[in-house]
Amino acid sequence: MSVHDLLFLTLAVLSLAAVLASVIGFGAARWAGSPVPDAVVRGAAVCAGTLTIGIAVVEVLVTAIW
Repeated sequence: MSVHDLLFLTLAVLSLAAVLASVIGFGAARWAGSPVPDAVVRGAAVCAGTLTIGIAVVEVLVTAIW
């Protein structure tokens, strides 16, 4: 398995984790009583934040390894 395959696998798992976090954020917002449009915005913000932090961590790790 090459390094590029490993990076692709890492980004795929990170994307799935971001989608899962987005669904949890949407559910938490709906549970708190937010209307659906606001809950969708909160879920999207959670997804974007998860991807941003995850990609930053991957970048730091790749920079430290190489």
